[in-house]
Amino acid sequence: LGLPEGSKPVKFVFHGGSGSDLKDIREAITYGVIKMNIDTDTQWSYWNGIKEFEAKYHDYLQGQMGNPEGKDKPNKKFYDPRAMLRSAEVSTVARLQKCFEDLNCVQVCGLGAPGTPENVLGPRRGSLPA
Repeated sequence: LGLPEGSKPVKFVFHGGSGSDLKDIREAITYGVIKMNIDTDTQWSYWNGIKEFEAKYHDYLQGQMGNPEGKDKPNKKFYDPRAMLRSAEVSTVARLQKCFEDLNCVQVCGLGAPGTPENVLGPRRGSLPA
């Protein structure tokens, strides 16, 4: 092709990258991989967030009333689906950050560090303890 030594004129996609060893991912990048599919990893991280939520609050998820704090104590804040979905989202964000680090994609494309979100209501109020 008449290109300089070490050129990578073809861009590759790493299909089925989820679960790959970090050494293999980094090696693939040196061959010209510019995209890696991580769907399985993100699906698992979402599910794992829900699974961990259930394990942590299991005794609070057995009925509307009654938990280790007392038989007349309500459990609404524990079985509210938004709480477990938030756990899934937090788990997925952590997994995505790991993917970005593994793929050498942190602070690239001139985007810089993310700013503080402005479209939020502030700290969670009345929610579950961390």
